[in-house]
Amino acid sequence: MLETFIFVVLPYLSIAIALFVTPYRYFSSKLDWSAFSTQFLERKTLYWGSVPWHYGVVLILVGHIIGFLFPSTVSAALSGISAIVALESIALALGLLTLVGSIILLIRRASGIIRAVTGYADWILLFLILLQATTGVYMGIFVRWGMEWYLYTAVPWLYSLLTLNPQIGYVVGLPFVFKLHVIGAFLILAVLPFTKLVHILFFPLSYIRDPPILYRWVTRIKGK
Repeated sequence: MLETFIFVVLPYLSIAIALFVTPYRYFSSKLDWSAFSTQFLERKTLYWGSVPWHYGVVLILVGHIIGFLFPSTVSAALSGISAIVALESIALALGLLTLVGSIILLIRRASGIIRAVTGYADWILLFLILLQATTGVYMGIFVRWGMEWYLYTAVPWLYSLLTLNPQIGYVVGLPFVFKLHVIGAFLILAVLPFTKLVHILFFPLSYIRDPPILYRWVTRIKGK
């Protein structure tokens, strides 16, 4: 029963929430479709947290997507032990970057004036991202060769979800930490439309043809 909820109910529920809430929020209140940058409130900690987090999470997501879209190609690339070790090491390094960035960003949100502009949904998302990074790094260290078993377990299961014929037999026997990783991934998908991070789904292509913004500094002369 628990496996059915994790690998069937939760994925479909999260996808449904993301598909319905995201366009509703975008068309009903575009002014809220923003990251609401806090850089002007605090910059130093933001830099040390945001840079490693973005580099780590973006490249890890790209790797997951490539493995999902081109499993045969990735499997061929992993035919040698040296390739597996090299790519696993790179993935672990990116996971550590994401984890370190997540911790720094969470600490930043909990301190100073930044805490006052952080909502409940933002806290939930930050903790889920931290959980996701932690379980990913744990698997990279203690459940080795994840790139190999990802192709032959998670990928077929994900394809079965897309075809509306869930085959949880591919994944029910995997370690508990993998199940936590799956739970975290789909909870992030469900919470994302309610948070500031939803802006990542918007591609501001219209900005390319917008005229440049002109800034002028106004200096007052003493006595006037």
